[in-house]
Amino acid sequence: MTDASEKHVTLTKMCELHSIAMPRDGELAERFQKAFPTAAFDESAQEWRMVWKKGTYAVSNARLEAFFHDNGASVVHVDKC
Repeated sequence: MTDASEKHVTLTKMCELHSIAMPRDGELAERFQKAFPTAAFDESAQEWRMVWKKGTYAVSNARLEAFFHDNGASVVHVDKC
């Protein structure tokens, strides 16, 4: 990753909805789209959104955390659930 804005990601857990604050475009976004094809960029919120089923939060968080770690990005968690 060359863009400094791609090195820090905020993951907000809103129960079944997760929002991921990271740039829409760029190398990290491209990798993210391939790894999480159900994620979509929300134009009005200017962030990525993903829906997770109840009961899978721990697994989803672990997958997201591992993905960003493997791609050199630090993650800040915000829990609004």
